[in-house]
Amino acid sequence: MAKLNEEMKALIANQQAFIATASSDGTPNISTKGSTHVLDDEHIVFYELSGGRTWSNLQSNPRVAIAVVDRSKMQGYRFVGKAEFVTSGDLYEGAKKLADMLKIPAPPKAAVKVTVEEIYNLGKGGMKVA
Repeated sequence: MAKLNEEMKALIANQQAFIATASSDGTPNISTKGSTHVLDDEHIVFYELSGGRTWSNLQSNPRVAIAVVDRSKMQGYRFVGKAEFVTSGDLYEGAKKLADMLKIPAPPKAAVKVTVEEIYNLGKGGMKVA
């Protein structure tokens, strides 16, 4: 597993995250997830509230890439890993609170916990750093 450093954690906390998935036949998808946050040194979490294409893709292919960039500094990272679906406990309660706040009538699908396996520096030509 790769470990997030403080710079990476701050970037995730303060910038928009883009979640890349692919369907079982390889069709790519990218979406924004404003709920993306750091769980610990090895995990990033986002909430799947609506169950759209990202959710559908993750059901058949749990591999995910998360890109976060600070455009003003031309600095960013791509985090690659495997998604796990959390449907109870504290992580899921966070998803439920956000759904309530946004007045989404259906319960969230899951809190998606991504185990970070690889990290690439997007400001250095995509060089692998972990």
